[in-house]
Amino acid sequence: MSLKKQIILRYNGAGHVRFELPAPLCEAPARTQIEAALRALDGVYRVSLQPGSRKLSVRFDIAVCDLKAIGRRLAQLVDAGVAQTGWGGGVNAPADRSFRWLRAKAQEAGETLAAMKIVARRTLKNSPKLLTPARERGLIEFFNDVLVLYLIKLHWHLITQHWLRQPLRYRYEWMAVFYMIFLLVRSRRPRNV
Repeated sequence: MSLKKQIILRYNGAGHVRFELPAPLCEAPARTQIEAALRALDGVYRVSLQPGSRKLSVRFDIAVCDLKAIGRRLAQLVDAGVAQTGWGGGVNAPADRSFRWLRAKAQEAGETLAAMKIVARRTLKNSPKLLTPARERGLIEFFNDVLVLYLIKLHWHLITQHWLRQPLRYRYEWMAVFYMIFLLVRSRRPRNV
């Protein structure tokens, strides 16, 4: 079977295509030629060929480039005999392989982060506002009440056994209590909007 027939389109999205390539096209000389030739296309801004999984990923601007142009360029490369330039390898092949793997993983992480940003932006843009001012004020009042009840529960023993029996000795604690009550009452007053 010819190499062109072994190239399989695995994903076609807006601005992103993924191919599965035959093993000869994933070797070092062929890989560098394919990546360079596809990057030279107008509108292509990222090309990633992973020899381990035999995956070629191409990201492009849909206003300038399309799947047909990328397919034609791949076919031209195969017709030109790009896979017949020899097998890769050499002294630093394992080190190069691990560095390429690390670079590919970093690129995938960056692409995933970019996709998550886009999804989050679209979700927040299309959904109604989660916290309206009325809901926000209701939540603040609820948490203020919870805080006051928690502080009373936490200090109940001190209030009944010490603060009430010796109010002058614990005057600063009483000042804090009165100030907290003042803030609580003040937050409950209706505002003129």
